[in-house]
Amino acid sequence: MRASLTVARREVRALLDTPAGYVLLTVFLIVNAFLFFRQAYLTNTASLRPMLDLLPWLFLFFVPAVAMRTLAEDTRSGQLEVLLSQPLTEFELLLGKYFGATFFLWLALLATVPIPVGLSLASESSWGPVVAQYIGAMLFAAGLAGVGVWASCITRSQITAFIVAVGVMFLLVLVGLNPLVVGLPPQLGAVAARLGVLSHFDSIGRGVVDLRDVIYFVSLAAVFLALAFGTLLGRRLAQGQAPARRLRLGVLLMVATLVVVNLLGGYIGGRLDLTPGRLYTLSEGSRSLARSLDDLVTIKVFASKELPAEVALLERDLADLLRDLRAAGGGRIRIVQSDPGDDAEARREARTLGVTPVQFNVVGRSELQVKEGYFGLVIQYADQTHPIPVIQRTDDLEYRIAAAIRSLTRKSKPVIGLVVAMDDWGREGRTLGLVQQELSRSYTVVPVSLDDPANLADSIRTIIVAGQPDSLVPAVRERFAEFFRSGGSALIMTTGAPVDGRTPQVSAREPAWNELLAPFRVKIRPDLVYDLAANQIVPMPGEGGAQVLRPYPLWLRARAVPGTIVTDGVGEVSLLWSSSIDTLPGQGGLITPLLLSSRAAGVAEGMIDLDPTRFFPETDLRSRPLAVMVQPADADTGRARGRLVLVGNMEFATDRYASSAAENGIFVLNAIDWLAQDEALIGIRSRDRRPPRLVFTSPALQQGIKYANVAGIPLLIAVGGFIHLVRRRRRSRTPWQTQDEPAGGAA
Repeated sequence: MRASLTVARREVRALLDTPAGYVLLTVFLIVNAFLFFRQAYLTNTASLRPMLDLLPWLFLFFVPAVAMRTLAEDTRSGQLEVLLSQPLTEFELLLGKYFGATFFLWLALLATVPIPVGLSLASESSWGPVVAQYIGAMLFAAGLAGVGVWASCITRSQITAFIVAVGVMFLLVLVGLNPLVVGLPPQLGAVAARLGVLSHFDSIGRGVVDLRDVIYFVSLAAVFLALAFGTLLGRRLAQGQAPARRLRLGVLLMVATLVVVNLLGGYIGGRLDLTPGRLYTLSEGSRSLARSLDDLVTIKVFASKELPAEVALLERDLADLLRDLRAAGGGRIRIVQSDPGDDAEARREARTLGVTPVQFNVVGRSELQVKEGYFGLVIQYADQTHPIPVIQRTDDLEYRIAAAIRSLTRKSKPVIGLVVAMDDWGREGRTLGLVQQELSRSYTVVPVSLDDPANLADSIRTIIVAGQPDSLVPAVRERFAEFFRSGGSALIMTTGAPVDGRTPQVSAREPAWNELLAPFRVKIRPDLVYDLAANQIVPMPGEGGAQVLRPYPLWLRARAVPGTIVTDGVGEVSLLWSSSIDTLPGQGGLITPLLLSSRAAGVAEGMIDLDPTRFFPETDLRSRPLAVMVQPADADTGRARGRLVLVGNMEFATDRYASSAAENGIFVLNAIDWLAQDEALIGIRSRDRRPPRLVFTSPALQQGIKYANVAGIPLLIAVGGFIHLVRRRRRSRTPWQTQDEPAGGAA
C-alpha cells in the first residue's frame, strides 16, 4: 500500500506541475458554478441538487480528461517498463494510478465547497445532506475513475483513452433508462436499471448514504480495475499460452463475481440518513403506532414488473418503508406482494380492493409506447380496507400509510367545529376542502354557524375559525367566551384588513375576535405586513403589454420558527395580505411565535393601497410575528385554559392557496392535532423533504455569492497555479552547484 500511495502522490504532482491540471480544474469549476447558479437562483432553493443533476454529465468529460494519461502516457513514453523494474508490482502500480486520479477528482469536488457555504449565508440549510451529497459525489467519482484508468490501460494514445472512457461512461449513465430497456424482458430490464449509475447517484443525492449504493460504486471501480489489471499483467505473457488463458479466465471470474455482488448488494439494507430529522428513516410516531396495534394489519402491495425505470427508486423507498414498519410492528404488520400482470387472481383482487391500473408512456427507439401497470397498495384491518391506488411519490407515503392505519384501528373520532365568517365562501376556491379531506382521516368535522351559537355542542372541544365577521352579537360572543372558559381550543385565522381581491384599496379595522382573544393576551393588529426581502414574485403587465415578474411585498413568505410541534418540519408558509400579531400585558399562558417575517418587514395601516408598484417605506423594518401559539401554564388559574393558535391571515389554508403551497395545509393540520392534543401524526406529517428557500438580505450578497464561485475561486486557482508553475520553472533553470568545502579542510 505504501508503494501505491507513493505512485498516487506522483500522479497528483504530475497534474499539478503542468498547466493541464489547472486548466481542467478551472474549466470544471467555472462550468459547474455557472450552470448551478443559473438553476438554483431560478428555483430559489438552497439545495445542491442542481449541481448533482449536472455532475454526471460534467464528469462524462472531466473524468476521462483526468485519467487518460495515467497509463497511456507511461506506455507511450516507455516509462511503464522503468516503473515495473522497480520494487513495484503491477497491482501496486495500477492501484497507485487509480488513487492519484481519484484524489485529483476529489480535490476538484473540494473546490466546490464554497457553493454550499455561500448558500448557507442566505438560508437556514442543514449541513447533514450536504455531507451525504459530497460523499455520494466522491463515490461517484471513484467509480468512474476506475473506468478512466481502464481505458488508459488498453491503449498508448491519450486521445483514444479519452474517447473510449467517454463512450463507456455514457453507456453507464444511459443504461436503465427507458430508451434502452424498452422491449427487454421485465427481469432483464430491472437488472439493466440497477446497473446504471444515475439511480444510485440520485439516491445518495437526497442526503442518504445507502449501503447498496456504496457497494455499487465500489464494485463498479473494482470491475474495471480488474479488467485493467488483466490487461497490464497480460502484456508480459505470451498470447495463446496457458498462463495467458488462465489470466483471462481468472479476470472473467473476478468480473462475474463483482457483478453478482453488485446485483446482490441491492438486497442489503443499511443506511446513514443525514437529512434533518432523518427524513428517510421511519419516524418515532410510526414506530409507536406500529407497536401499539392490538391486532394484525395487512398491507398488500400490487406492483407490476413492467414499470418504467424511473419507478425503481420509488419501489426501493417503498420496500424500505414497509420493511421498517414490519420490524417495528413486532409481527402485527404483515406485508403481502403480488404482480397483477402475471396473476389473474391478483388482478381481480386489486381491482376489487380499489387499486386500478395506470397507463404510462415509454419512449422506444422509434415509437412512443403506452403500457399499463399496477403500483399501489391496500391496508387491511379486520373487515376494513384503505386503498392507495397509485404511488406516484414517496415523500408523503409514510404519513399516508400511518394515517390510514390509525384511522382503521381507531374506535372513535373526536369532533372538530368549523366556523366560517368569510364572503363568497365556497366560490373561487374559498373553501377548506383539502384540509377537511385530510382531517377526516382522524376527526369528524361539523359546521358551526355564527347565527346559531347553540350548535357549538359540548362534544366539540376544538374549533377552526376562518374569516372576519363585521361584529359579534352578544349571544354569540358569550357562547364562544364560555367555550374558551371551559377549556376549549381554537385555531383562529383572521385579519385586521380583509382583502377581497377586487378593490385596489382596503381599510384596516379592529378585528371582532380580539375581544375574545383578550384572556389569551394576544390580538390581531389592524394592519397589513409587507416584507421587502421574503416575498413572492408575481407577473405584472409591463411596457407594450408584456408580462414582467416583480416582487410583491404584501405577499409574504413567512419563516416557520423551529423548535415547536406545530412548525415541526415546516419551512415556509405563503401568506397573502397578512396582519401582524401583538401581545397584551398581564400574566397567563406561554406565547410562542410560530411564523415570522424577515427583518425587512414593515406595516401599512389605515387606508392601504394594494398596488404592487406602490412605494413601500423602508422605515421601522423588523421581524413581525404573523402566527403564535398560546399554551396555558400548569399553574394558570385564569379563564383561558384551552390552547390557541392565532394566524393573522384568513385565507392561507383555503384550497386556492393550499393547493399550490403544501406547507400551508401541513401547518394547519399540525395546529389542529396540537389543539386537539392528538399529536401522534405531527412528527410524521411534517417530514418535509423540500430544501429551504433562499432569502438574500441584499442584491449585492446574491451576486457576490454567485460571482465568487463562478469567477473568484477559479481565478484564485488559476493565479495560484501560475505562480507555482513560474517558481517551478525558475528552480529548474537554476544551475546545479556543489557545496563549498569547509574551511581548514585537506589541501
